[in-house]
Amino acid sequence: MDKVKQYRKIVRDVLTPIAKRSYSIPTITHEAVFDEFNDRYLILSVGWEGRVQRIHNCLIHLDIVDGKIWIQRDGSEDEIVYKLEESGVPKTDIVLAFHSADVRSYTGYAVA
Repeated sequence: MDKVKQYRKIVRDVLTPIAKRSYSIPTITHEAVFDEFNDRYLILSVGWEGRVQRIHNCLIHLDIVDGKIWIQRDGSEDEIVYKLEESGVPKTDIVLAFHSADVRSYTGYAVA
């Protein structure tokens, strides 16, 4: 299996249990959006808090770009980066895209 196919599987395996988890407010759910054609993977929180507060939030956003997993957003308590590492993804193939490029060189992860 080539690296990108392997990373697609790892990303799905890491994100799927999070998407299935119940939200603390029963009227809000998590939705997995897996676009393997463009290599974009999202977990959205969607629903209503009370009668007037609409919730539509991107909880997690990962992309696979040039053979690396870019963490665009991790608003979860799961610390996705560690789950990716535990699944066999080396730090050199993980980009913490939520940090600016000049900060990434200090993180121990890939810069780009």
